[in-house]
Amino acid sequence: FYMKLPVFKSNDELPLMMTAKDVAGYLCISLTCAYYVMNSKGFPVMRIGKRMLVTRTNFLNWLENSSTISI
Repeated sequence: FYMKLPVFKSNDELPLMMTAKDVAGYLCISLTCAYYVMNSKGFPVMRIGKRMLVTRTNFLNWLENSSTISI
């Protein structure tokens, strides 16, 4: 089973509220790895029920301030 991930040409194309699929597409990682990253300590995730979301601004700030990401 292969899921096509979104491709973003610029940060402006990112949705205001990003899902794990969006994070995976942006970082060029698998969906499983995206869930792992979103569950990691310090990631600015919002949980709405079982759904995990991150705002574009918080995601980009987190990415800029993360010196290393261990998966």
